[in-house]
Amino acid sequence: MKHLYYLMALMLFAQVAIAQRTITGNVTDDQGVPLPGATVLQVGTSNGTTTDFDGNYSITVEDGASISASFVGYETSTIVVNGQDQINFSLAQGNQLEEVIVTSLGIKREKQALGYAVSEVSNESIEQRAEGDIGRVLTGKASGVQITNQSGLSGSGTSIVIRGFNSFSQGNQPLFIVDGIPFSSETNSQGSFVDGNNGSSRFLDIDPNNIESVSVLKGLAAATLYGTQGRNGVILITTKSGSSASGEAKKNEITINSSYFNVDFASMPDYQNQYGNGFDQAFGWFFSNWGPSFDEGGPAGWGGQSSINGTLSGTPGFLRHPYTTASSATGIPQILDAIGIAPDALYEWKPYDSVGEFFRTGHVFSNNVNVRGASSDGTVNYNINYGNLEDVGFTPGNSVNRNTISFGGNAQLTNNFVVGGTLNFAQTRFQTPPVAAGYGSNVGGEGASVFANVFYTPRSVDLMGLPYQNPVTGESIYYRQNNSIQHPLWTVN
Repeated sequence: MKHLYYLMALMLFAQVAIAQRTITGNVTDDQGVPLPGATVLQVGTSNGTTTDFDGNYSITVEDGASISASFVGYETSTIVVNGQDQINFSLAQGNQLEEVIVTSLGIKREKQALGYAVSEVSNESIEQRAEGDIGRVLTGKASGVQITNQSGLSGSGTSIVIRGFNSFSQGNQPLFIVDGIPFSSETNSQGSFVDGNNGSSRFLDIDPNNIESVSVLKGLAAATLYGTQGRNGVILITTKSGSSASGEAKKNEITINSSYFNVDFASMPDYQNQYGNGFDQAFGWFFSNWGPSFDEGGPAGWGGQSSINGTLSGTPGFLRHPYTTASSATGIPQILDAIGIAPDALYEWKPYDSVGEFFRTGHVFSNNVNVRGASSDGTVNYNINYGNLEDVGFTPGNSVNRNTISFGGNAQLTNNFVVGGTLNFAQTRFQTPPVAAGYGSNVGGEGASVFANVFYTPRSVDLMGLPYQNPVTGESIYYRQNNSIQHPLWTVN
């Protein structure tokens, strides 16, 4: 009886030993690339493990049990253990990538697992706005991001502030990361606030049509990834070339984008057409609109002005041309024949729409060609992108012309190493007129300002009809008798 007891115990131990099985294997994606950190779990239990750096795992389960392998961004795969000692998993990509955020150095994490707020902007949203500046494209696309344009000029600088100002003495611009590389977000300022010219941002070097995705990391928690440079937040930009370098291209495709739209002056000041040049209803070639009325009669009418009523000009309602009466020290009377003005030329006293005729309808013409794809076995991915931008502003003398080209790709080597890289090149030509501060009669400092000299133009001055350049010296000439105001057309040419 005692021997029978030992025999039954031995049989029970052998049965338990046979029921437990150690399974080894690896977890890869559908291209054979190991997935480190993948979860391998016995279905219905808490028995599980994770893969090592090479995607290998080892787990002990009961024979006949089911084990599953899962990884962020991939479909879960389940296999039943039926006498095998080695089980390899090949996971197909799933649709969970929309909730995955690229943080730093290409690391992907689930959005809900992050300790800071993130806003995402897809390439579809970016391509809907054919702007040359990625900063302006993001306007209204990400919550908590304040974007301010320096001016309405094409190519002007853009200020981006995430969740308000953090410093009074230092910059508040976020850190830009393009394909894992820090990118300068400073403005190419020229001069001081009063005498400064219109500056552009380095954002002009980024072609919005070549952007795959944009992630905005908000708050100080984002600084843990990039140090103090990320204290004002981080804007991560992944270009199409950069996404190809990470192995995301799956098929060969050619994409052509072309867009064209006009740019008009948004808000014109309301001008009166009752009074012209002068002060106290008396005529004078000043920078003011307090002179006689454009009506002949009445207390302020030009009928009482000898300069206009024909006493000096010989024709009522006309003055002597301002260039014929200019001071000889200006050199203007000596070049009348060269600029096509007769010594007895007359000038009609009437309102002119100088401001409306000065500005024009601009346009933005953008073209982009993208070629991307992969080899038949998926071991090689590539991306080639070319973009051209022609941005002509509504202000004469303002334009942006940019050509960009980028290459990116990756190759999977036989030893499971992946080699990838990107190259981005941009050539930008930015032209802008000076926009120094102006206080009415002229600029405030030593610089020049096209806006100050245009907006304050008296209604009786025909800005577009007056020659603007001395053909001998090349200097500006204008209606003021001492030539003390710079002609706006000379400024923009």
